[in-house]
Amino acid sequence: MSALQATIENTYNTGASIGYVDEYHIQSINQPELIKDDWQKLEQQGMGCIYQNYDWVRIACNTIEKNNSPYIITARNKDGLQFVLPMVIEGKTFKKLRWAGNTHANICGGLYAEAFLKLIDPQTMQEIFKLIKNSISGIAQSELKNQPLKLHGYINPMTYLSQGASVNNMYDMDLRDGIDVILDAGSGKRKRKLWRKQNRVAESMGGCELFIPSSEEEISESLKTFFDLKAIRFHEMGIKNVFEAKDTQEFFLEMALMPKANGVKLFEIYELRIGGKTRAMYAAGIYGNYCQAYVNAVAYDEFAEHSPGEMVLYAMIEHLIAEGYNKLDLGVGDERYKRSWCPNIHELFDTTLPLSKSAIPFVHAGNLKNSAKRYIRNNPDIWLKVKKIRKFKALFISPK
Repeated sequence: MSALQATIENTYNTGASIGYVDEYHIQSINQPELIKDDWQKLEQQGMGCIYQNYDWVRIACNTIEKNNSPYIITARNKDGLQFVLPMVIEGKTFKKLRWAGNTHANICGGLYAEAFLKLIDPQTMQEIFKLIKNSISGIAQSELKNQPLKLHGYINPMTYLSQGASVNNMYDMDLRDGIDVILDAGSGKRKRKLWRKQNRVAESMGGCELFIPSSEEEISESLKTFFDLKAIRFHEMGIKNVFEAKDTQEFFLEMALMPKANGVKLFEIYELRIGGKTRAMYAAGIYGNYCQAYVNAVAYDEFAEHSPGEMVLYAMIEHLIAEGYNKLDLGVGDERYKRSWCPNIHELFDTTLPLSKSAIPFVHAGNLKNSAKRYIRNNPDIWLKVKKIRKFKALFISPK
């Protein structure tokens, strides 16, 4: 061990040492709390997004990931923390290394220092991941999904590893030029006409408001409404309710109750109320001037024919613009309304690698499955048939 390595290790001994690559000391951390101060200091550089936020990952590890093992990889040099890769290991016999948050994390990846992004080269990143690979025993694979190719203008270091196209794309819009520019980017005439009609109908039903719950009682009630609406909708669609588990509901409630701090609000609820009744909802994370939408829900009642989902989105965008936000993304997953509202569509990639020889056939099988999913999703006729089959099956299943 060199004198520099000894200094780094003595100064930053916060987890299990995996090894060194050049001047970088690579460690694994099993509790986010162990590196809270350095993690939050790294966040201040603004090179990440809501899904790499310390509290977002901490809450995920304590709720939806509590049956998995946090495996947070850090790299340090003489200048301090250079990256955090917020991952977990799922499973015991067959282990899967994936991003913390699972399917509830839309835009995944690491949190990096700008200096690291400027200097990192393919060989160094490959050597770092080789250390990570060798640190995990047994049958294991990485399944690191939904990663952007660029991070704030820099190449994502994970692209230097083996990669495949993600099933999902990410959709976003620039808010700085105002609502008219956003509308004109796609079907503006239709959206304006629909907005006027929606407001006329809403006024006839007792008026409308964009309600943002703030007290603990309001937030809890709004989340209960959201979970109820999603349960109904998932049953109608014939797919698994990903919000049903108690741990999942605790995850969202704890995030929603966290106060805004340092420009970060983990979970903000935007609720469209017409005649005093909830008709549609959107929830998002706030990260500085960047709003990242998580989830939405619609009540299929007497107002449903007037597209309440589009109405709450229109109202939310107006609110965000008035509040001075620069950017809104609508997350991942191809939907007509996302393509209509978002002029920017970003391809994402997955890093799916065997971390042991025994995992090679599982990785190949997973890659074939993802290829089939991409083919189905990118073929409108086939995707429509799949959704019809799901709805038909749901007719024979009683809702819980």
